[in-house]
Amino acid sequence: MMKVIDTLMVIAFPLLDFLPFSLPQYWLFRDKLRIPFRYTVMVLFSLTVINCAAFYVVNLGGYEAAAQCTTLMRYSFLLFYMTLSFLFIKERFTKVLFTNLLLIAWAFFVYGNANYIESRYFWDFSDRHPYLIYNIARVVIYLIISPFMLRFFYRTVASALKIEDKSIWRYLWEIPLFSTMFGMLYCFTDDVYAYATRQFIVSRYLMLFGTCYVSYVALKVLEISRSRTQLEEKLKYADRSLMAQKKQFDSLSAHMDEMRKARHDLRQHLTVVQSYIDRDDKAGLADYLDIYQSKLPPDVTEYFCRDDVVNAVISYYASMAREAGIEFMSKVSYPKECPMSRTDITVLLGNLLENAVEACKKEKDCQKFIKLRVKQRGQSSLLILVDNTCRTPVSFKDGTPLSTKREGEGIGTASVREIAARYGGTVKFEQRDGVFFASVSLKTV
Repeated sequence: MMKVIDTLMVIAFPLLDFLPFSLPQYWLFRDKLRIPFRYTVMVLFSLTVINCAAFYVVNLGGYEAAAQCTTLMRYSFLLFYMTLSFLFIKERFTKVLFTNLLLIAWAFFVYGNANYIESRYFWDFSDRHPYLIYNIARVVIYLIISPFMLRFFYRTVASALKIEDKSIWRYLWEIPLFSTMFGMLYCFTDDVYAYATRQFIVSRYLMLFGTCYVSYVALKVLEISRSRTQLEEKLKYADRSLMAQKKQFDSLSAHMDEMRKARHDLRQHLTVVQSYIDRDDKAGLADYLDIYQSKLPPDVTEYFCRDDVVNAVISYYASMAREAGIEFMSKVSYPKECPMSRTDITVLLGNLLENAVEACKKEKDCQKFIKLRVKQRGQSSLLILVDNTCRTPVSFKDGTPLSTKREGEGIGTASVREIAARYGGTVKFEQRDGVFFASVSLKTV
């Protein structure tokens, strides 16, 4: 019976080496795999079967003979698994390397704890059954630490992977590198008693939790920096909205003053009109009325919708576009009871219209236009469409236009995506036939 168990433990040894740590990485990047996730899992299982078969053959010559090449075989397959991840995951090299190193730190922690338990408490039993205690210990430790590590990966790391700044990732991957290298110090030792020391087990805890903690702090700093940048973006558009509303208020106040003056002068004008009627001087009356109408104050306020804030934002960019010789067309039906906050709709519209104006300004020797449409679709969603002239080719990555001012996605585009996600919506960008199309769909219930 024990012989069968020992054989199963030989086969389980390489199975537990890499597969439990590889699958979380591929699931993390499941939307960026070159082949579907299920096929990726099939490839990993096939590779693991080959690994198990090779390890089983090596162990046919006995444990002592197998021990001489176990480390070499183990880390050769580790290198192969890493290479496979770079081939299968369609993402920046440093991002994949960062997750690989974190996973290796996790694996080394599990291996190290299993080595410590086996060497310190079951060394005599392990001489007779080499892989049994080690494999059981690995399974137990993996199950204990997995909730913490998976939460760290799918929350902290997943959020960090959204950062597109190449200069940040050029250095961020180095955080887990040195801890992983530190963890490899014990990988090539022949002294099994070295695994039973407290220094060894402490080094494993420092390696994993130190790596995760430093990575967490670094990513939190980046997240705070990003939040501040987005807050500054919101304040910028809120300030512009206030400026536009103040401009409208000043224009309206001046208009009302002129209307009061016109009403005050109406009595005198009526007296003059009556005199033309009494003299039956139709030609003189017509000339007088033309002069009077030309002096009436114009309707200076431009209304796009009933919402004051939305109207102010659109007015600001409409004025900016027309001053630059850009034709501005709009059809806005903004719902009265829209659940969006004033800040969010200001930032959303401000970013879309500002990008449209900037794109049009870059175009030369062509008819430039911006077309804005805001409409409610059914009772549950709001659709915002902005089309503008854009003959200059735009670079896209995964459907997102890349900024010409910085690495990766622009701050404005990131703000639009974040706001849309907050309201359960979607964002789509595309360019065709010299026109750039931006569409945002938001849920309103």
